[in-house]
Amino acid sequence: MTQWPRGLVDYVPAGAAEETPSPDEDRTGNRLRIAARLIGLLRAGGEDVDRELATLAEAERAYAAKEPARATELVERLLGALDARTRRPTGPEPTP
Repeated sequence: MTQWPRGLVDYVPAGAAEETPSPDEDRTGNRLRIAARLIGLLRAGGEDVDRELATLAEAERAYAAKEPARATELVERLLGALDARTRRPTGPEPTP
C-alpha cells in the first residue's frame, strides 16, 4: 500500500488509477502524504508519535527545498518505522 498508495485520500496519480504508475508520478510527495495520514492514525489511537513527526517534518523540509534524494531517504525510513510499529504478529492469538 505505501509503495503506490493509489486510491487513498490525497494521493495524486499521474495517470488512470488502474494503470501501472508513471515514472513521472510524484512518488515521494505521495508517500509523504500517506506517512502523515498513518502518523495521524497512530496519534488518534493515543500513540506517542513525536519521533515520527520530527522525521516527517525533516522530510517535508527536504522535499520543499528540492532535495529529492534526501526527502526520499527520509520518507522511506519513516514508512519503515511506521510499518514496524503497526505490524501485527501473524498466527494464532495468544491465550490468556
